[in-house]
Amino acid sequence: MVKKDVFLYPKEWVTEEDETLADSVRDWADKEVMPNRQEFDEDYEDKLVGPAMKKLFVEIGLQKMVWPEKYGGEGLNTPAVSSMLVRVLEEISRADSGIGFIFANTFCSLLPIILEPDINDELCSELAPLFCKSNDIKTVSLILPDFGDPEIRTDDDFYGLTAQVTAELRDDGVILNGRNVRPINSGSTANMFGVISSAGDGDLLYVLVPENTSGIKRGKTFFKTGLNSDKNADLSFDKIKLPKKYVVWKGSDMKVIKEILSWKALCDSALCVGSIMDVYETAKRWGTDRVIHYDQTLKENPLVAAVYADVSKDIVSSRLLTHNLARILAKPEIYGESWNDDVFSTARSISLTVMNASCEAINKAMETMASEGYAREGNIEKHWRDVKSIKNMIGGEIPAKMDVTRYFFECKNI
Repeated sequence: MVKKDVFLYPKEWVTEEDETLADSVRDWADKEVMPNRQEFDEDYEDKLVGPAMKKLFVEIGLQKMVWPEKYGGEGLNTPAVSSMLVRVLEEISRADSGIGFIFANTFCSLLPIILEPDINDELCSELAPLFCKSNDIKTVSLILPDFGDPEIRTDDDFYGLTAQVTAELRDDGVILNGRNVRPINSGSTANMFGVISSAGDGDLLYVLVPENTSGIKRGKTFFKTGLNSDKNADLSFDKIKLPKKYVVWKGSDMKVIKEILSWKALCDSALCVGSIMDVYETAKRWGTDRVIHYDQTLKENPLVAAVYADVSKDIVSSRLLTHNLARILAKPEIYGESWNDDVFSTARSISLTVMNASCEAINKAMETMASEGYAREGNIEKHWRDVKSIKNMIGGEIPAKMDVTRYFFECKNI
């Protein structure tokens, strides 16, 4: 096994407790996932993924860590949790990005009610026991705006991305409707849904929807190219009615959407970094063991060494960028809140850079391994599919590029 710190990162920003947790997650990955990760990719009946996730989420305790202490959590619910989040997701993604993807989106879905200083005490007191006292895996499915028809764009659109769910606010609650709603994650298995919906008056709502709410219909779990540990399905919301307390936010300033997307940018970047660090380990073993001419190994060939240099620099820069983004989100008193345009645009820019660099690194590593690189048994091919799947979420990179350009070049019409 390659030494875990071969690619440096700012350790002064990561606490001893963060590293201890990351080490526990690394041990979990090596014991519970790595020996069977090819089987994880086609574990449609959840015989392997479920037990492994239970050890991570329940026994190691990831699902309770981000809840406030007074509601039974570990109290890692300040912006400073960002560095811990990166280290944990790096270690999970080394083994299986799909499992990390579930945890990341569950965290992002809960952010608006758990993160200091904006804790929603009413919802935390009700929902925290579900995550903190249960012996079963608990997850949240995130439902974000998706591409809409530019010819029928409405005032409720998020820069061309249209809410998949409509909301009707009443004195006694809110009614949600949606057909063929595509969640980001876990549509088949989630215990709750975090839903961005359109109020029809120029405002958007963020609503938490418990799974047992009448009117929710889950479709069949669909097959995916990557992130297969995450079981997703389309949903229908048929006049589901909720008390107003589940409406976490309403507004036209996009505050909660930008907060979620800024932290999601961090999580997606960390998942990609974990994947490419494992790709490096695989490529290094191959280059060390493969003899191509007499006693010369593959990695000693100058042409191959040049490709390995490109792979290495992509990992170095991606990891440093990701930890720097974590630091920005950890210090709102210095850099501003995560929903501010400068932080949001920086987060989107960094995630674009990291995802593209990760794809490049994996492509080059695959090429040095010939058919072994493209074979499922070679382990790199799975990371390639997972990273591509992360990159193509929420319409792919074009909407993110528009977010970046809109801020830095002060565009008015995109």
